[in-house]
Amino acid sequence: MEILKRILDLIDKINRIIGGSVAMLILVLTALITVEVVMRYAFHAPTVWSGELSSLLFATYVLLGGGYTLYKGDHVKMDILYSRFSDKGKAVVDLIAIPLVLLYCWVLMVEGWSMVTDAIETNRTFSTDWAPLMWPWLLALPLGALLLGLQVISNVLRQLVNAFGKQPDEGETA
Repeated sequence: MEILKRILDLIDKINRIIGGSVAMLILVLTALITVEVVMRYAFHAPTVWSGELSSLLFATYVLLGGGYTLYKGDHVKMDILYSRFSDKGKAVVDLIAIPLVLLYCWVLMVEGWSMVTDAIETNRTFSTDWAPLMWPWLLALPLGALLLGLQVISNVLRQLVNAFGKQPDEGETA
């Protein structure tokens, strides 16, 4: 049981570190957009690359932040419906959703990795004037799906341990 706890703690830690790091992309994105607005309107010299880079950074932020968001419990649920269910109803919905989310993550990992390897093999670039390589940006898709899938598994295993694991005897500390 101690090994399982260490693995789950490691998954949580990885998502905390990556999520916290990726959160800083918002600051970079804000600065980038500010520079572009100043360049465009104050100097009448827009950049070729800032719009595309902004989109790529935001996509990376969203994809790599999914596992962290789940770790923090901040994913948006259909609360208007979900909150009306009993605890048993919520448990049933969660049990149905878990395999679907894991399947979704698996498909994103497999297909995302296929896109990455194809982009590497063909040296593919984005079809813009800036034309950066695609594969470094595409890596966010399978990596983000992996992080989200691992966090789903971590959360489920923690719930199972809490529900069925050995509870401390009266007088013991947890």
